[in-house]
Amino acid sequence: MTDLTKIKALTFDVGGTVFDWRGGIEKEVSRLAAEQGADVDVSQFATDWRRWMFVNLARVRTGELSWRNADRIHRNVLDDVLDKHTGLTLSASERDELNEVWHNLSAWHDAAEAINRLRSRYTTIVLTVLSYAIAVDCSKRNGIIWDGILSCEFLGHYKTDPEAYQTALELLRVEPSEAIMVAAHERDLLAAQAIGIRTAYVHREGESDAFPGTSTLAAATTQFDISAKDFPDLADKLLA
Repeated sequence: MTDLTKIKALTFDVGGTVFDWRGGIEKEVSRLAAEQGADVDVSQFATDWRRWMFVNLARVRTGELSWRNADRIHRNVLDDVLDKHTGLTLSASERDELNEVWHNLSAWHDAAEAINRLRSRYTTIVLTVLSYAIAVDCSKRNGIIWDGILSCEFLGHYKTDPEAYQTALELLRVEPSEAIMVAAHERDLLAAQAIGIRTAYVHREGESDAFPGTSTLAAATTQFDISAKDFPDLADKLLA
């Protein structure tokens, strides 16, 4: 168990960890499909949109694509997703409107209260590959208050580049051993762990559908400093 007396800051992934991207996309695509009488696999649609966003994000990280934020990547990828899911027909303006779904995601029901509890002891911030506007809009929509929001779009590097985590720590003026990265994704936590940041895994059902490498709760128990079955469990362990 991590010596929590040394921990000053918690950096949170939010896409999938705090905000339910899948539920938001499936609900909106289901509505559009019903309006058109279209047969769309909404679960696969959501998975493709999310996965292909990260494929293109990797191309941004390597310099193959010019620097751009998640809003632009989501919109670019949406055209490819709609080409695959041919049952749904949307104009350019309707596609722009659908892209706004990322700014209206609901938080997992157990997240807001737990995060508020954690702020009583720790500096609690967002560290996300999502755009700053997405993080702000979704936090406000769900009544989640942070001590700060860091979007990688401003850091010059996207997670899982080590520089993204290092820059966040420099801005917070904390050492790696004084911070915990909180996420539902193994990749994110392992990258933070590699530069000395402590790690806390919080289980989110369904995330492994989009990210096959996502850890299980059992595996996380041995991989990371803290593993939690849900947000209340995470708060209990970090405030023990």
